[in-house]
This record gives sequence, structure tokens and C-alpha cells, in this order.
Amino acid sequence: MRRGKLNVRKMVILSIMTAIAVVVNILESFIPIIPGTAFKIGFANIITLIIVFAYGPAEAIGVGLLRIFVAGLLSPSGFGPTFMLSFTGGLFSLLTIVLLKMTKKFGIITISVMSSVMHVIGQLVAMNYTVLPNSEMLIVYYGPIMLLLSIPAGILTGYLASRFLNVSKDWFEDKKYS
Repeated sequence: MRRGKLNVRKMVILSIMTAIAVVVNILESFIPIIPGTAFKIGFANIITLIIVFAYGPAEAIGVGLLRIFVAGLLSPSGFGPTFMLSFTGGLFSLLTIVLLKMTKKFGIITISVMSSVMHVIGQLVAMNYTVLPNSEMLIVYYGPIMLLLSIPAGILTGYLASRFLNVSKDWFEDKKYS
């Protein structure tokens, strides 16, 4: 009986965190950080970082992929070119978070920065091969700027995820039911 409560509690927390990530993802798309670019800080990635450190890789992959698809579904552009950029960048980012976390050699801020950089690389790959084929010149000018901006964005999201984990340790622990 206790095991059932434990699983329900975890599922509820993961569901709430997924919903928060979707809402943050959608809201952030309406806030232009740098006019004329699609640059976002990636606040929804904070949730993925929290989940991978609180629960583990499998849960982070589930929450991350669900966030990307639900946000795409609710986006005015649907599953068009913008979704391809988001999906590819998100997939590169998510895999980076999971793989680096599994090594147990990196802290949350380092993982966040690498994840942010890989998100941009994923977007550049999608831009070149699917969204805008033969866009090498755009990538040559746009890529370095986005890669440079991804570093402070990764530091900020990693720091915020770290702070959240520090103040919410008890939320994710299951000692209440053990």
C-alpha cells in the first residue's frame, strides 16, 4: 500500500513539473530577449535539470519530451518549422543533460551550460538540414552569436535550478512513506 502512494506522489509531482515547464515554455516564446532573433533563455529547461537531479534520467527524458510535444501542440505554428528547431534543439539538450548527469562528474551549472550550447547546435543542424536547407551563410553569422549567448543562459538556468533544488529538497524525498 505504501508503495502505491509513493508512485502516485511521484507521478503528481512529475505531472505538475511538466505542466509548469509547458507554461513557462509557451510564455517565454512571447518575450523577445533579443529582437529579431529566436533567442530564449530556456527557463523551461530548469524543470528538466531539477527532474534529472531529483529523480533521474528516465523521468527527465519523459518530462522533457512531453514538454516539447505539448508546447508544440499548443503553439500557433503547430508542428511546423519552429517545432523542428525546438524539437531538435531540445533533443540535443536533453541527451546532453542525461548523459552528463549519468557520468556523475559534472555539477548542475556545467551540465546546464553544455545543454544550452548543445540546444543551439541542435537548432543549427535542424536549420541547415530541414528548415532552411543551404542556409550556410545564415548559420555562419547566426550560429556564433547564439552559441555565445547560450553560455550565460546556461549559467542562469543552472543557477536557478540549483537554488530551487536547495530550497525544495523535501519535496522530492520519499521518506514520508518509508
